[in-house]
Amino acid sequence: MNLKNILLHSSALAILALGMSLVMLTNGIDLSVGSLVSLVSIVTAGLLGSKFGVLFAIFSGILTASFFGIFSGIIISRIKLPPFIVTLGTMVITASLALVLCGGETLYWEKNWFNTIALKYFFGVPILFCIVSIFFILIMLLIHYTSFGSYIYGIGSNEEALRLCGVKVKLYKTLVYLLSGCFASVAGIMLTSRIASGNPIIGMGYEFEAIAAAAIGGISFIGGKGNPAFAFLSAVTITMLTNGLGLMGFTTPWQYCGIGAILVFGMFLNRILAKVSLPER
Repeated sequence: MNLKNILLHSSALAILALGMSLVMLTNGIDLSVGSLVSLVSIVTAGLLGSKFGVLFAIFSGILTASFFGIFSGIIISRIKLPPFIVTLGTMVITASLALVLCGGETLYWEKNWFNTIALKYFFGVPILFCIVSIFFILIMLLIHYTSFGSYIYGIGSNEEALRLCGVKVKLYKTLVYLLSGCFASVAGIMLTSRIASGNPIIGMGYEFEAIAAAAIGGISFIGGKGNPAFAFLSAVTITMLTNGLGLMGFTTPWQYCGIGAILVFGMFLNRILAKVSLPER
């Protein structure tokens, strides 16, 4: 039963880690994913509470996060502002919008089939984790078997060389932030279904956890190196860690301390392994 709970609770973080991995491979960062999760939760719950259809509410949530993903991507790729600054601004904007739209209150709606999605299982595996696994497979295919994946690594390794080869670097960087926004919307919809309400602070801290999962999974902060598959596994590991600390009686602040410690240790271990596995010739 506890394993099922871990898979269920890791679903949102796992898909956020996939999106963050793509961004970090391009030598970027996306600090807005946590607040986008909150905004999508409020948008989706608000529309459901206003008697709109479930599919329309879900589509609106995805569209909202995608808009801010494109917004960040365009500013970063075309105006060439630092990703940290741009996504920090987007984080503040979307977090504020989430609070404004709901007046700082939790939103509810009349119970429908959307409430039960998170409770469904497929051969004993939570349906939410199955959905995330499908996204994981698609990202692996995209990264390893398409030119898009090659360009993502190329942008992080040597963006100028790729531009001189005629690759539309600005377009691909924008698409990466669009994907990150889309994945944040999926995470927000999953969490909204799981708690059966819209919460304006439900995504708080997820940006930190997503970055930690990607970094522990070996995604380089300077871009061009790493595999999103390990970030996906790291997300599940972090969930296991927080779940275990919770069962031991540690509160959320101490759980974050544990994640921070693992992050520092993971980065240190990655640096050591890189030096050992790449000896000078």
